[in-house]
Amino acid sequence: MALPKSRIPVGLLALFLLVAASLLSGWLPAARFEREQINIQVHPDHIVVDGVYFYRNPYPFPIVQGLSIPLPADDRHPLPAELEAEELWPRPQAFLLRNLWGEARFALPLQAHEAVCLRVHYYQQAPTSDARYILTTTRPWMRPLQSGEYWLVPEGVTLLRSNYPLRTMPGGRGVAVFQQTQFMPDQDWIFSWRAQ
Repeated sequence: MALPKSRIPVGLLALFLLVAASLLSGWLPAARFEREQINIQVHPDHIVVDGVYFYRNPYPFPIVQGLSIPLPADDRHPLPAELEAEELWPRPQAFLLRNLWGEARFALPLQAHEAVCLRVHYYQQAPTSDARYILTTTRPWMRPLQSGEYWLVPEGVTLLRSNYPLRTMPGGRGVAVFQQTQFMPDQDWIFSWRAQ
């Protein structure tokens, strides 16, 4: 007796299984990356980055989203140190970071329809008095950020240049900011300074 022929082509079934496995394992964006607030303290020879990120699970079932932390390093900028990632709410916890394919990675579990707030912190030497914050990694999420807020806080320096237009905050400390809505960055944020 002959077996009935499958109505689903093998290639299509394999693609479906690959996508399902990627979503379940967190390799594809299942969560929504909605907002970020970045605060960078700029010192004469280093920067300290504190980023707060907001994610949401749009589905009526739990998911696990794999996340990586892209770190800006090149010949003139050493890898950042003191890298930390933690969930601020709803379940305060620190994440164990794993180095996979040259990036720090961790898994973020989200309950059905849950919103989660994360914080990433790092310190980076800046011997050339300039730095870069990676923004273009928003693109793989396939939708713009609802909002982004980006602060530079000078600590014994004068800010010189930014490829994104900055607005100086009142108060005389030289704190500068730019804000965006529906933000799909096409370039990273590059800025420079000089010691006072």
